[in-house]
Amino acid sequence: MEKLYNCLICGYKGLIQNPLSDGEYQKNFDICSCCGFEYGYSEDHDVKLGFIVTPDHLIEVAFQLYRKQWIEAGMKITQPEAIPEEFKNGAFLKFEVLVKQLESINLNTENFEIKGFNEY
Repeated sequence: MEKLYNCLICGYKGLIQNPLSDGEYQKNFDICSCCGFEYGYSEDHDVKLGFIVTPDHLIEVAFQLYRKQWIEAGMKITQPEAIPEEFKNGAFLKFEVLVKQLESINLNTENFEIKGFNEY
């Protein structure tokens, strides 16, 4: 079984290639099965930053914006067949799964709120 890596956007552990090499971001064009982020493409084309190519010093901002856009759009799973059934709410990721995944990439979810998820 091959080693899988966490997505830097949604935290899902399903990337074939590590998006970090010696702690530095690398564009490897791996696509997250959960959120659909493509490393090396999405930060330049799927995030509305006003740049054709996102400068290196704004990569983390691009990650945050993509994450925000994906969450606010309902957390639709890009490749449902690759995601365990217990993680899903129909075609979307369960909120409690998202929180665990974000914690796995060391994002602070203590005050994490999403409009529409009143029970959390």
